[in-house]
Formats: sequence, structure tokens, C-alpha cells
Amino acid sequence: MTYILTIGGSDVLSGGGIQTDLATFKKKNLFAFSIITSIVSAENLDYQIYEIPTNTLEKQLNTLKNIPFSAIKIGFLPNFEQIELVDRFLNNFQNIPIVLDPVLVFKEIGDKKVTLVTKTLIDLLLPKATIITPNLKEAEIITMGKISAVKDMETSCQKLIALGAKTTFVKGGNRLNTPNALDLFYDGLTFNFLQTDKLDKNANGAGCMLSSTIASYIALGFSTLDAVKMAKRDVFSAIKNGNDYGVNP
Repeated sequence: MTYILTIGGSDVLSGGGIQTDLATFKKKNLFAFSIITSIVSAENLDYQIYEIPTNTLEKQLNTLKNIPFSAIKIGFLPNFEQIELVDRFLNNFQNIPIVLDPVLVFKEIGDKKVTLVTKTLIDLLLPKATIITPNLKEAEIITMGKISAVKDMETSCQKLIALGAKTTFVKGGNRLNTPNALDLFYDGLTFNFLQTDKLDKNANGAGCMLSSTIASYIALGFSTLDAVKMAKRDVFSAIKNGNDYGVNP
């Protein structure tokens, strides 16, 4: 049996977060473990994030520190204390692939906190990442550079590698003015552009599913590039077959 772990926030509407991760892992016939970093409520579309207390998160991490995971996916970490705890936890898994999905864009917290979380993530987790999977806005925050064209995506990927990530996958999706949905994988040597048709569908949870699918394929023994290519295909299908709440893994 192949064991995999997701660390991230719970989405009460099941459009993304831990719920999407677990559904993705289940479809790949993996035995999934999860650690919750936050809980969300969404009354009348008023989203509120409730951070899991630091000592509670630490107890969750300690519970799983001896499990032989084949990959670990990291999603939403709402504060720098949580990042520090996860960093120490990852020291138990020196040779395990780490998929880092840096959830940095959320309206519920202020810019000062985003800055602190970003700096801690760059200092501690980015050097441990087998692959980091930011969307355009998250890549802009981490690299402190504007992305408005394909060339900017290439520069952003190069900066992410320079900051310590082994590989990077910047998700352009529908946001760039390109004929197709465009994402970019970079391993420090070669740029690989992945394209699909643009879909006019609710894509909520697509980022979470993408990173958890990449983690799944890596856990199953595929190379990082092959995992990215297959994950892109799977997420396109999930968006196409999704509903009003998000993707359908």
C-alpha cells in the first residue's frame, strides 16, 4: 500500500482544500492521511478562516511523524508558526518528495501577514520542495515580479529555482492573454509549456487538485515532469465535469 499525506485547510463546500486532496488520492488508490491547518465557514459567501491552534497542529504532526509516506503535499498554512512546525516535521522525511502549493492569496488576512507568511515559506519550505505550484498571483508575491506575458512566466520560474525549489510549475491557466490555458514547468534547464483549451467553467479547487494529483503520480513512481503532464490532463477533465461548487476529481 502506498501512503500519502496532505497538510492544508478544510473547505466546508468541498470545492478545494483537504476534501479535494482526499478525493484525488482515493481515485489514485492511495492510502491518504491528512493534517488540518484551518477550517472555513462560508455563510452567504462571507468566507471566514479559523486557524487551528499551534499546539493542536503540533499534536497532529507528531501523530504521523513515523508513517512511511511516498509523497507529501502541502497546501494552506495560514501563519508563520504553522510553517515553522511543518518545517520541523519535514525533517523526519529527508528523501520524500514534497509538493508545495503556496496558498498566499486570500482576502481574509492583511498584507502584512501575507508578507510574513511568504518570507517564512521562502526561507523554510521552498528549499525542501520537490516542486512548487503557484498560480500567477502567488508567483508574483513570492518572486516580487509582475507576470503579464509568457516571458514573465519564464523569469518567475527561474527566480523560484534560484530561491531553492528543485522544479516549479507556474499556473497561468486562463489568466494570460493566450489562445489556450497555458502553464509552465521548469526544472532549471528546460522550459516545458503545457496547454489545454480554455473552459468557461467553475474551476474552484483546480489548484488543490493539480498539486495533489502531481503528488499522487510522484508517489506512484512517475517522474516530476510526467506527473505534471498527467495531472494537467486530469484537472482539465475535472473542470469540464465539475459543478457549481468546483472541480470533480
